[in-house]
Amino acid sequence: MTLLSATGPWMYPLIAVALCLLGSIVRAAFVIRAWDGSVTPSGPPHASVLVWGALGVVTGLLGTVIGFGKVALGARAATGAERAELEAMLGVMWEGAMIIVTPVTLGLWLFTVALVAWLGLQLMFNRKAR
Repeated sequence: MTLLSATGPWMYPLIAVALCLLGSIVRAAFVIRAWDGSVTPSGPPHASVLVWGALGVVTGLLGTVIGFGKVALGARAATGAERAELEAMLGVMWEGAMIIVTPVTLGLWLFTVALVAWLGLQLMFNRKAR
């Protein structure tokens, strides 16, 4: 079983958000580097970095909710079950636990990367603006 299938379907949107975040960071760095001091109507070029980070957290939390649902269904089905059925339900509950932990962890890491990148880009922007 691969990591993506073990951690649930929410990993695919999280990977897409991570790629968009990376692209946003790189684009903002190039725009700031080439900035000539003129005011842009859309605001600072690195504003979208925090948006992508926040979207990563929200997506991770949605995955956590789905994982909790899977664990709850496994616990409900295990009530009054035989030993073999109970072992099967524990496997389902473990899959649910992986879905609970992994997406929110990745989402929080994405937000942390976005925040650190935003701070670095803000510093770069402020130095360029002087």
